[in-house]
Amino acid sequence: MNDVIDVGPLLIRTSWLIWLVAGAGGYLFWRVVWTGSSEQRRCIQQLLIDGVFVYLVVWKISPVLMDPSLLWHNPLGVLYLPGGDRGVMLGAVTAAAVTIFRTYRQNIPMHLLVNSTIVVYLGAHFVYYLFERPYGPPLVHFLFALHPIHLYQLFLAAVVMLWTIWQRNPLERAEYTYLFLTIWGGGQWMIWMIAK
Repeated sequence: MNDVIDVGPLLIRTSWLIWLVAGAGGYLFWRVVWTGSSEQRRCIQQLLIDGVFVYLVVWKISPVLMDPSLLWHNPLGVLYLPGGDRGVMLGAVTAAAVTIFRTYRQNIPMHLLVNSTIVVYLGAHFVYYLFERPYGPPLVHFLFALHPIHLYQLFLAAVVMLWTIWQRNPLERAEYTYLFLTIWGGGQWMIWMIAK
């Protein structure tokens, strides 16, 4: 797969497209699972969208926050320098703090936001591994030369997604978070054990 797709004068990284499609897949899965009122759905949807926006803004301006001298030494660097790992962490923490604060202010149950975030992540995870093909260490005897990590991740995500759909009102149940973390953590541990 090419790393960059050129559309006229624009160069679009395929990894960004995969993240965009994965985010759309996560949103669609959340809409499938949602069983609450449309007013709550709009509130949660707006909180999630605003959280992503806050994350992107903080990630993008994080080089300036880490090194303010960029503003006078390299002002254009603010536009094209990536946020890096520190920017990712700073953006995630800021977006989480803003989203949690707004959730309390709007008097929305916290488990509803957490469960919605989990379901969006689950759908996005599944779609992401449809396009990304990471492989693990070599296999000695099987159909593949290397461990197909993406197939393991797809299988785990599909099983947990079916389990989520099978649950009654999973987003409105506080215990869904604990059950998900137990199943997901166990599945990830098994993948790690198989592919190490």
